[in-house]
Amino acid sequence: MIIWNAFYKYFLERGNTPKYIALGILIGLFLFKRWGISEWCRTHFSKISQKKWLLLILVIGFLLRLAWIFWSPYSPPAAGTEDYVMIRHAQDLVAGNGYVTTEGAPSADRPIGYAILLAGIFKAFGENLDWVALMNAFLSLVTIWLVYRLGLLLKNELVGLLAAFFVAIYPTSIFASRIVLEEHVFIPMWLGGIYLLIRDYQNPSWKKLIGAGLLFGIGAHMRTFSFAMGLVVFLMWLFAKKKPGQAILRALIIQAIILIFAVPWAIRNQQKLGEPVLYTTWIGAALYFSNNDTSDVRYPINPTREQGGDLAFSKAQTEIERNRAGKNAAFEWIKTHPVTFLQKAIGRLIYMLGLTREGWTVTDNFNTIKAGRTRPSDKAIKKLNKADNDYYGTIFLLAVFGTIIFLLPGEMRSHQAGIGYLFLTLAYYFSIIALTMGHRKYRFAIEPFFCLLAAYGISFFFTPPKRIES
Repeated sequence: MIIWNAFYKYFLERGNTPKYIALGILIGLFLFKRWGISEWCRTHFSKISQKKWLLLILVIGFLLRLAWIFWSPYSPPAAGTEDYVMIRHAQDLVAGNGYVTTEGAPSADRPIGYAILLAGIFKAFGENLDWVALMNAFLSLVTIWLVYRLGLLLKNELVGLLAAFFVAIYPTSIFASRIVLEEHVFIPMWLGGIYLLIRDYQNPSWKKLIGAGLLFGIGAHMRTFSFAMGLVVFLMWLFAKKKPGQAILRALIIQAIILIFAVPWAIRNQQKLGEPVLYTTWIGAALYFSNNDTSDVRYPINPTREQGGDLAFSKAQTEIERNRAGKNAAFEWIKTHPVTFLQKAIGRLIYMLGLTREGWTVTDNFNTIKAGRTRPSDKAIKKLNKADNDYYGTIFLLAVFGTIIFLLPGEMRSHQAGIGYLFLTLAYYFSIIALTMGHRKYRFAIEPFFCLLAAYGISFFFTPPKRIES
């Protein structure tokens, strides 16, 4: 019932607009192919160089983000949001207080990387968060370029340019430009690492593998999602490449490099907190809040004692104690409620991928308003939210179509390396979300993947039919 209710609520009951748009696009493309229009488009498309198309897409993407940065009245940080925590940590680092709690005690509540980056910006330019927003806009250019390069590896230049265009005009990415958020740095690092892994799969090279490990290792200190990408490498080389020896060796190398970057922070945490925490002490709480009798698919819940909350967690006095108690309570609950855990885990994925969302980017942009600026009307905010929702829903449904196209005979063999890595990375990412939290903002990191799959599906209508040799 949990799974069906979640699917009905987030895929069937709502989100009709993206369904109609996606269906209309596919029908239109089918007719274009039947009438020969897609062939005409493909011919004229090739008359303009890829570099010019890519430059145009990059300019469009940058100008849209720049326009939003100057228009948005948001003045971070906003109490209760993640940017408040990261900005406070960066301020403490600049002041020489170290990475501490609001009470001044040593902390490891969040990965250290983004706070260090912010501290460097504050040190160089002062606490003018416009510089951070501009950094976000430039990092988006890197993301768009990497999506283009990944599209080339997946299939061809059409997929690359189309996927890059989808990201360039992506409302979530544009609206997030003003928000102080780790994903702005993490996403290009993650995509860059995956790009190198695909290149290594196609033409094995230790330099590419090491380069990927470096990007994943640094990126894990922004968002921890890349901390076990060696597993993806192992599965790809074992089942697709069918080379178990290389699968083990490459996975070990990737994980060793990632661990090298984690060790200094772990040593610091051993000295300051008494335990070698690799990235963050929040993992235990995330696991516990999502895996208990009262949690639902939408939000994790910290149950009270009356609701059966864990005694050790409620009595914990330090981050280390809460982290340890949270993990113990979560895994004990999973062990005693395996079916309910599986239902909630799948429900969390359905919620995160649903066609409707809470519009966190829009909400955050109008949380705290700059002095002298005016908050837009509720009607205008509602329209921005709808644009964000409908765009994602359309891209996601087109990505589902792209997945179906990939599964057709011949497609899987032809484009195994690129899309195989995409699917395995998504499966790896989904397993993390299923186990922990399914908040909609965690979808931000994988939305470029959906743009690539959507572009892959659309390219089917512009690919000439294969000639059968006699």
